[in-house]
Amino acid sequence: MEKVRGILDQNAFSMAHIDKADARIGALVRKRLETVGPTSMLFYEEPLHIVRGERVWLFDDQGKRYLDVYNNVPSIGHCHPRVVQAVAEQMGTLNVHNRYLHEGIHRYAERLLDTLPRALNRLVMMCTGSESNDMALRLARGWTGRQGIIVTEAAYHGNTAAVTEVSPSSYKQGTPPDHVHILPISRMSEQADPAVWFAEQVRYGIEQLEARGHGCAALLVDSIFSSDGIYADPA
Repeated sequence: MEKVRGILDQNAFSMAHIDKADARIGALVRKRLETVGPTSMLFYEEPLHIVRGERVWLFDDQGKRYLDVYNNVPSIGHCHPRVVQAVAEQMGTLNVHNRYLHEGIHRYAERLLDTLPRALNRLVMMCTGSESNDMALRLARGWTGRQGIIVTEAAYHGNTAAVTEVSPSSYKQGTPPDHVHILPISRMSEQADPAVWFAEQVRYGIEQLEARGHGCAALLVDSIFSSDGIYADPA
């Protein structure tokens, strides 16, 4: 059976096609290779040269407009006037880490915590998703005293060394580490109750990690399993 390519590989620009690209795009790709290197992935058969964003739209260097349903960074659109103003005001006042006292961080924490269940009453602030997941692994392992992690088979959770270990979509070769158990979500039967099937698979994963001497520290999943092909229902 032909090996299924990972979700990122399926949509990646191949550097082998650089000579077939539009001249202006090819020049930019070559400059990227010289400065950033080949490991920084580009999307699409011909990469987009994006020069600005506005609300839900992205614009390329030719003025062509794209509805942005793919960018995984902004959650409130591009260049929102209130956000731009707030960032500019803060940069014009102070830009430091959180090892100093500052009322802004406390106000933000209180407003965010007010939206969460009462049992979640502290924040650990991070800069990126990779850093957040890395910290989550450390907290789970510290709390449980166990090392094993359960993930889905095409999961992507970030770029740090610890998080790459639990991101099967990032494996270029070989098998997962012994402390990682993978749920075969693509092999779920159409006749199965998804919730029952998933719970059974998690229980089996816990048993396997216990048998291998790692125990289970955490189940780490993207809440709609986007790397596995989108499983949004049932809740």
